[in-house]
Order: sequence, then C-alpha cells, then structure tokens
Amino acid sequence: MSLFALTLAAVLANEPPALETTRVASDDPSTTVHAAATDAPTATSAPTQPFVAVDGLYPLWEQTGALDAAGAARVGWTHAAVGLGPVSIGTQSFLDLFGTANAALKLSLHHGPRVSAALVLGGYRVPTAAEARGIGSVNMPTFTNPFAPVWLVPVSGALTTVVTPNLHLHVSATALATRSSEAAYDGVSGGLAAFAEWFASPSRSVRLHAGAEGWPTWTQEHVGMSFAWRFAHVALAGGYVRRFSPGGTTANVLLWDAGLLFP
Repeated sequence: MSLFALTLAAVLANEPPALETTRVASDDPSTTVHAAATDAPTATSAPTQPFVAVDGLYPLWEQTGALDAAGAARVGWTHAAVGLGPVSIGTQSFLDLFGTANAALKLSLHHGPRVSAALVLGGYRVPTAAEARGIGSVNMPTFTNPFAPVWLVPVSGALTTVVTPNLHLHVSATALATRSSEAAYDGVSGGLAAFAEWFASPSRSVRLHAGAEGWPTWTQEHVGMSFAWRFAHVALAGGYVRRFSPGGTTANVLLWDAGLLFP
C-alpha cells in the first residue's frame, strides 16, 4: 500500500494520518499534562504512570487537548513537533518528504490534572499531480489534481479528559477549508472524531476510534482499534480502521507511527 497515497486519500477525500505522546499525567493536582516525565535511564525504560497522548492516530480529524511539555520535542514518521510552553509547532514529516509542505500550530486553552483543551490550526499545500508521488501503484487515491495545487486549512478544537488514571478520552471537532485556483476543489467541510484509551500498563495501551468527517460534501464514518507503546525516548503505535463512505462502499485503513522523544 502506498503510504503517501493512503494519507492523500484520507486528507483530500475528507479523511486523514498520526500519533505521539506527551509527558505522563500525575495525581498531584499541581501537575498538569504539561508536567515533565519521570527520568528514565534508557530509551526502552517504561514510564511509571500512563502518558497522555498529544496527537491522534487517525489523520487530520483526530486531535487531543494535550500539548508537548515546554522544551520537549518529537521526531516521528507522521509527526514532528516541539513544545514552547502554551504553544507547540509541528509538521507531518512524511508528507513533507513527498512534497506536501505542511505545518500545525497548537495552542493550549486550558490545562489541568484531569481536563485539557486546545486549539489546532494547520496548513497543507498539496502539489499539482500529488497522486503521482506515491510509492508504487497499489491502492492509489481516486483524487487527482493534475492542473493546480490545493491548499487545506483545518481548524480543530480538542478536549482531553483523564477519566481515571488508566482511562483517557479524547474528542475533537474540525472544520476543513480547501482552496485552489481550480474552483472544483474549493469547499468547507466538518467532522467529529474521538478515541478512548485504556492503559494495560503505564507504557502500553489500547485505543478505540470512531468518528464522522467530510460533512456535508462527502460524509464518511470510521471505527477502529489501535495499540500504543511509550518508553522514555521511543513511541510506537499501530492499528486498523474501517471506513464507510456514501453509497455503501467501505475501505480498510492501516495506521501506524513511530518516533523518537526528546524530553
């Protein structure tokens, strides 16, 4: 499967890719999701408390209310970001490699020991004939833009709730504007996405994903499951989503991410 094709199909068919994690949450009321993680001697040492995700794994539409801690950085296949206090800036790394330059700004609106909220503003410039930049020809996207580049500007509001130390809930609402010199690509759509994360241990979790996106232009729904692993300097995630499109068509989407963490 073409990784670039999968992402492009997701984004431009009002879909999306990605994950990483922030510092561990604490039961200490003075500590928020911005608090520093417990130091670990090796890259594979496990955290002592469940971490709080700062990104969703389902592309574009799935966001969280947590930010990277000030001075912390992540470099991964689908996400790279750095925390700057109440703001973090980042990019979807592999899209940059295939010519879709993009950046995102995340602003903390509220952070506490149990509830955090954030505003996320992104920008993607999809180059002309982006469908030709995939790896191989399997599962290439049906979207084509042979005559002009397309700009995507998503704006999301996200809320993260630590229901219990081992159960986290992330909900986000997104408005997506598309703009191009080709009027056929212009439009505005919206979507809702959520995932619940249950921790089997502080470093291992399972996630249940659900959402609807692309309304009113091309509404699609998705449900799926993924798994995440977090160590002192390494974050991994992978999963499967079933996507339902108008007309009764369905698609299987594999999601994954891997990154290095710099506390």
